[in-house]
Amino acid sequence: MPRNVSLPAIQASLAQQTDEVFLVLLEVDHPSLGTPLRFVNDSQDIVSELNTYTAFPFEVKLPDDQEGREPRAEVRIDNVSRELIDEIRSIQDPFTITFRVVLASSPSTIEWGPLEFLSQGVVYDANQITFAVVYSVFAEEPFPYQVFDTINFPGMFK
Repeated sequence: MPRNVSLPAIQASLAQQTDEVFLVLLEVDHPSLGTPLRFVNDSQDIVSELNTYTAFPFEVKLPDDQEGREPRAEVRIDNVSRELIDEIRSIQDPFTITFRVVLASSPSTIEWGPLEFLSQGVVYDANQITFAVVYSVFAEEPFPYQVFDTINFPGMFK
């Protein structure tokens, strides 16, 4: 699937040296939250598409490739505040986690994403919050996707 990437991002990716910085934007959303929680993996807050992303150090552990198991990634947010843990603790259902990649010089231009994931569990302590996330819950997808009947596939029954 082709991606539209800005010329400065292409130049930064292909250059031997660059002053451009790629930033990962993280958004945690759930209907019970008033507004989504937004973080940027940087030392200062940024505004992207009229939304303010709070500077929080976080890392993403990409999923492994184990047989017979859904690929699961982990997101770990460090140096959390008590208010943030209270917000996460108040959420009972799975929530949506969205990633976007931007350049620091043009944070409103999305270079990659948005990528939406669902949470499958949260572990937290005084120092960090760890989210286990999956791309989608494949076990809950209907199979087959549609029923082969005269309404959905009229050509099969002529």
